Amino acid sequence: MQRYLIALGATLIFQAPLHANELDRLYELALARDATLQAATFERAADIEARPQALAPLLPQLIASASAGRDRAGFQSESLTTNLAASCSVAADQRMQHCYGNAQQLQLTLSQTIWSYEAFSRLKEASLSAAAAEATLRSAQQDLVLRVAQAYFAILAASDQLAANLAEREAFSTLLHQAQVRESTGVGPRSDAQQAQAFFDATEEAVIDARNALDDAQLALTRIVGTHADALIPLREDIPLASPEPASAEDWVTSAKRDNLDVRAAQLKTDAAERDIAAQRGRGLPTLQLVGSSSRLNQDESLGGNQSLDTVGVAFNWPLFQGGLIASAVRQSRALYRENAALYDAAQRDAERLTRAAFRGVVTGITRVGATQRAVRSGREAVEASRRNVEFGTGTEFDLLNAQNNYYIAVRAYSQSRYDYLTSLLTLKQQAGRLTRADLQAVDALLVERAP
Repeated sequence: MQRYLIALGATLIFQAPLHANELDRLYELALARDATLQAATFERAADIEARPQALAPLLPQLIASASAGRDRAGFQSESLTTNLAASCSVAADQRMQHCYGNAQQLQLTLSQTIWSYEAFSRLKEASLSAAAAEATLRSAQQDLVLRVAQAYFAILAASDQLAANLAEREAFSTLLHQAQVRESTGVGPRSDAQQAQAFFDATEEAVIDARNALDDAQLALTRIVGTHADALIPLREDIPLASPEPASAEDWVTSAKRDNLDVRAAQLKTDAAERDIAAQRGRGLPTLQLVGSSSRLNQDESLGGNQSLDTVGVAFNWPLFQGGLIASAVRQSRALYRENAALYDAAQRDAERLTRAAFRGVVTGITRVGATQRAVRSGREAVEASRRNVEFGTGTEFDLLNAQNNYYIAVRAYSQSRYDYLTSLLTLKQQAGRLTRADLQAVDALLVERAP
């Protein structure tokens, strides 16, 4: 599968002496400035910390504690009236002696988990979560390649639409002027001027909309790359039209379900959620630890003098009942697992839907580009034929207006079809999990400087 995915991108590369690397330059800016990618990068950095945190309970734990205080000790004896320390006093009943003194204690405790089903389950869950975070970041990186290309194509498409609309308005302006001249000289009827005026007026809104669309497209690219981009390099006129290889949508869907990064991330999150169920159950299971401690107590002689205590042993802990906490946590974890399983199923369905749509977009895009290109050529010829018919008196002004209108519809459709084809091509590779910067550079090779 990998071979034909790479071959598909390679079919776009060809030598272009005026290639300007504009797409690649903008992608370089986006790598450093795109807020979406930066957020995904930091999210991944935060998520992968779950593994060292889960590993920590399985490693040795060393705890130091210290205390200092003023103590009072009581002693009961039959003979308290003699040999009393300066810090001691006898109670009124002559049977209780109270001594006062300062005490400082220092203790070190070292423990090592021998067995904890919860801790081991947490570690496996964290490893799966870290892998899911890595897949999510790689998906964001692929998505950036596609978003840069789409934003670039949107500007080129909006520029083409604006240029076509301005040319159309100029063409109808010329036809309107000619109709008005013929009407004023009595050669042509008033209806011709009125029809030309209607076609001319209809172009004003289209020009306004095209200008707004171009502004919006430029702002969209600015949001990604962090700077305003003007005078983008246009797309070469005769782009190569490569069919997907293999030519079966099923093969691409199979690859998408296996290698699509969003699907992979959803699968790993589901596996992690399943492991969390075991971790929650482990909270109610026994734990076994090896524990050693050393303590030193410094106190006045009246309180018993200095003491030391060193211990080593095994600690067994089994939480038998916690008020239903563990049972509730297991139910909650099981519900979250089912949620993630549903999201995983949805990710697979989305990958299949988008892959089939992209595959169809590439296949039909080849046909559409050819069809719209022929429509432009036929439309141009129809305009010339209608103009000659009007000049020779064998055609009507309305036929010429319609031919002119159909021609510019074809021009706009042809321009858009090329960008749609390239977008589908990149989307297909993204859904298959193989979109890289090299694919963007392959499309970049189709951008050429036009001669002034």
